[in-house]
Amino acid sequence: MYHFFGRITEIIVYSTLNFLPYLGPALYPFRNNLRYSRSRTVMLTALAVFLQIMLGLSAAFSPRPGKGILSALSTAVYFIFYFWAIKAHPGKILFTLLMLSNIADLTVVCSKCLEGQLFPTLALQQYRWSFSLVMAVVQLFIITPLFFYFRKYYADMIEKDTNISAWRYLWLIPATFYLLWFYHLYGNHAVTGLEIALQPAHTLFLMAINVGAFLIYHMITKLMNEYYKNISLEKQNHILTLETLQYKNLQDKITETRQARHDLRHHITVMTGLLNENKTEQLKIYLTNYKKSLPDDTPVTFCRNSTVNLLLQYFSRQAQRSRISFTAYADIPETLQIAEHDLAVILGNLLENALDACSMQKSGNRNIVFRGRLTNDSLILTVDNTFEGELISCENGSYLSTKHEEPGIGLASVRHITSRYQGMMRTETADGIFCVSVLLHISAPQEAIRPPE
Repeated sequence: MYHFFGRITEIIVYSTLNFLPYLGPALYPFRNNLRYSRSRTVMLTALAVFLQIMLGLSAAFSPRPGKGILSALSTAVYFIFYFWAIKAHPGKILFTLLMLSNIADLTVVCSKCLEGQLFPTLALQQYRWSFSLVMAVVQLFIITPLFFYFRKYYADMIEKDTNISAWRYLWLIPATFYLLWFYHLYGNHAVTGLEIALQPAHTLFLMAINVGAFLIYHMITKLMNEYYKNISLEKQNHILTLETLQYKNLQDKITETRQARHDLRHHITVMTGLLNENKTEQLKIYLTNYKKSLPDDTPVTFCRNSTVNLLLQYFSRQAQRSRISFTAYADIPETLQIAEHDLAVILGNLLENALDACSMQKSGNRNIVFRGRLTNDSLILTVDNTFEGELISCENGSYLSTKHEEPGIGLASVRHITSRYQGMMRTETADGIFCVSVLLHISAPQEAIRPPE
């Protein structure tokens, strides 16, 4: 009877060690995305531990063919628990769990191999106290640095709020390594998993595979963190661009005010002369004409979206200064499910190209017409402008720049961003008018609906 309860205790200790130590690294990156309160999460953890213990007991007393199925069920408990307890992108959860499952398998194999060297007799038996003791030591050397790695690098990546499509596929990388582990330990009917683990050569081979896998995980982590940094820089550049436009608008206002003050002295001289000569009718006519010549300082609001409105204000003023007719029909709401820096790049490039083309016109009417509206889940932007000369198209759909003899990068940038939003860009020319249309499906972009905050 004592021997029976002793075996049960050994299995319980092993099953607990096979789950709880990995709880910290698994939950820490998602600590701010728990679906329930901490107390309820603790209850779910206790339930998961209980199920792991029951599966461990079943595996200990089941025939060999059933151990692989029970191992898969044990992994399923991990997955159900974490998907139940955490509210995050499924790809992030799968990637984290599969990566930790591979590390857990490595810990088990290394522990069994080390047990075979220290306790050769007990190592031939499953779930003995010697194995739990050795595994606790191995976990201390593996999980402790892993936790600090997660804390310094991995958690920062996971916490970023993004819906990039890469998370839909990145989890396949650790899944592939998991399948390799599973087949290597349970797919060989000639040699048991226990016999494989007891062979140092096999253990070293599996360690090499896991080291290579972890290097891949680390590269992914670094690349994703770099991606987030680039997104953050793009946001800062967007803010700087808008601030620059506001500064230029302010400078234009200051310049106009200085010019008006300079001219005002001459007007006062003329009006004083007319007043001294009692030429009131001529003074009235002069004042009327002077009022008409004053620039309209009434702020123009093109639409409710601040980014679009600021860009339209800036380019309309630039067009006015170049004596180019600028017309805008904008019905764009205040908020959009599209990154502001993407919107600024698209609209800024389209309007800048149109302004450059019209500025190079030497004859005829020079016109720019912008149209923008939100229809269902699509944002439609069009810019039509007059031009002179011949446009030379390139193989990639761009045109040779009018500033240098190379393909322009403006439309290429617009096309790249448009593709990220599963949209399309189309250009056409007719009767001296260049037309470019952009359609963005803002409900389901390929890489990023919004930059991380």
